[in-house]
Amino acid sequence: MIIAISFVAYLVCVLLLSGRFAGQTPASRAIGVSAGIMGWALHGWVLYMVVLAVPGLALNTGSAMSLVGWMIAGMGLVFLLRPAYTGLAVVLVGMAGLTVVLTGLGGPGFSNPELGWPLKAHILLSVAAYSLLSIAAALALLLAIQDKRLRSHQPIGWLRRLPAMDTMENMMFGAINIGFIGLTLALFSGLIFVDNLFAQHLVHKTVLSLISWAVFGTLALGRWRFGWRGRTALRWVLGGFVILALAYFGSKIVLELLLGQHWDAGGF
Repeated sequence: MIIAISFVAYLVCVLLLSGRFAGQTPASRAIGVSAGIMGWALHGWVLYMVVLAVPGLALNTGSAMSLVGWMIAGMGLVFLLRPAYTGLAVVLVGMAGLTVVLTGLGGPGFSNPELGWPLKAHILLSVAAYSLLSIAAALALLLAIQDKRLRSHQPIGWLRRLPAMDTMENMMFGAINIGFIGLTLALFSGLIFVDNLFAQHLVHKTVLSLISWAVFGTLALGRWRFGWRGRTALRWVLGGFVILALAYFGSKIVLELLLGQHWDAGGF
């Protein structure tokens, strides 16, 4: 029931702030922002009850996706502090609305009643890094759509509600830089909990994560050293994100839903 209410609150936020359901008035904006905050709060409560209020950390596939969505929605709500970023905030909140319904779905996930704070910190760091890189990928996708429409002289429609392309590109690289640092710390802190990659079912996740780390690292270096931007940068961002998604959720889905197993310590 709470999941349904959270989803509806997110939906109301998206409809009102995008102007689909009502015109852009101070009243509709206030209601939309309030609905978004309500949806986010209920989303967080659901995650607490499903993931944290049980022995260990019951973070299965659906709950992991939902946690990432919750963090993305939180960043989207922060963007609402600046009206010029409303269009981008609507996209991020909409992404979270799609993930809240996944909470609790999937296999048993990793659960250990004696889970210590170092592993919890590693998991939180991994989720934060993935959330930032997900936002960077969303920005890259929006920029790619804008670029394609402008080059083909097509009307940009709802895309004109987004910030200027230069602003979005700078935001994208900001998210990449911070996300890359978080991913680096998450990868190296995860090595502490790895005893046997094969026995802990971490081989595919580790290898793909390292490839994604190399892609984002190369992009950051290319941006700093050679000024990479535009379509070249967008390809690197989307390519790195696809690899990272396969690392975290692709291998997790295969393990939990197809093989009935889960990662041991060292994975989220």
